[in-house]
Amino acid sequence: MVLAAVGKNGTGKDFFLEYVAKNYGFPMISIGDVVRELATNDGLELTRENLHATSKKYMTAYGQDFFPKQIIKKIKESDAPCYLVSGIRPPSDAQLFKDAFGEDFFLVDVVISDDEVRYARMLARGSERDGKDVNKLREFDRGEENQFHTSETEKMANTVLLNDGSVEEFYAGADAICEKLGFSKIG
Repeated sequence: MVLAAVGKNGTGKDFFLEYVAKNYGFPMISIGDVVRELATNDGLELTRENLHATSKKYMTAYGQDFFPKQIIKKIKESDAPCYLVSGIRPPSDAQLFKDAFGEDFFLVDVVISDDEVRYARMLARGSERDGKDVNKLREFDRGEENQFHTSETEKMANTVLLNDGSVEEFYAGADAICEKLGFSKIG
C-alpha cells in the first residue's frame, strides 16, 4: 500500500503523513526530499524559488516523471507493508503511482479553506521558504498551479482531509482514513 498526500503548500500534508508514520509505523519519503537533496548538491539555498527551479531543471533534463520514478523504485525495493509519500504535485505523478500500485495507491487531498489560516500556520512552523506575507503565498500557489497543475491532481484524490479545525480534529480525520484503510496503531 502507498498512502500519499496532495494539497497546497502549508495545508498539513507532511503533518498528516508524519502523524501516520509515527502512530502507524510506516516509512515516509518525499519528492521534496529528493528535490532538496539535488538543490543542495547544486549549491543552492533552499528557497521555494530555487526548489521550483531545481524541479524544473531535472524534469526538463530527465522528464516529468523523474522524481516519482525514483520514489517508486525505492518503495518497490522495500519490504514495508505501507509507504507514505509526500510531495505529489502534477497529475502525472499521481498517475504513475496509480499505474505502479493500482488499488494499493491511496491519495489524500489535505485542504485548509482559508489562506489567512494556512499562512498563519505556515509562519508558526518557522520555515524560511514560506515567504513574507499571505499575498506572497498566493503568488507561490499560482506558480505551483502553473507549473504542476495541482488542482487537477487534487481531483484525483480518493478522499479529502479538511484541516480547518483543531489539531485533535485533524488527528481524528487522519485516524478515520487509516481505519478505512485497515491500518492498526502501534504501541
